[in-house]
Amino acid sequence: MIDNIIGKRYAEAIYELVESENLLAVYEDLENVVEIYTTNKNFNELMNHPKLNSEEKKKILQDTFSNKISEFSFEMLNYLLDKDRFSYLKSIADEYLIIYNERNNLMEVEATFAIEPSEEQKAKLEKNLEKTTGKKVKIDVKIDKSIIGGGILRIGDRIIDGSLKRQFEMLRANL
Repeated sequence: MIDNIIGKRYAEAIYELVESENLLAVYEDLENVVEIYTTNKNFNELMNHPKLNSEEKKKILQDTFSNKISEFSFEMLNYLLDKDRFSYLKSIADEYLIIYNERNNLMEVEATFAIEPSEEQKAKLEKNLEKTTGKKVKIDVKIDKSIIGGGILRIGDRIIDGSLKRQFEMLRANL
């Protein structure tokens, strides 16, 4: 809960500070840093090590991300280190994306299918969702053979499960 509160507060501040043409670039920078922070155990341990001071951690950031992220993003990460808020980075990035999507009328949809849909099928789904929601839709396709057929859509906190696996489960429950 505290992660979300802090994440939202910092994300809103960052969003307001960024010039409009750099909004997406800052998010992409955040995503790149979060990816390394969450998947690279050594980087994570160093950034959370209690015996390293913020200047040493800033040096690690400089060595890791120089010429890979914008100057604004680098300064923002340094600020998070100074305020001892670097551990909230994932929450900040998640909240930033929510704010970015809301203010730009965008919607991210995770679509799970048993087999890879064709480009035509993806375009049709995207068009239908845009027509229904009135928002620009970005679809992230996942493949999960266990759903057998059909699909599952995750739109924010809503799930629309039209998979054959779910239909079989419902049929079995009714027998």
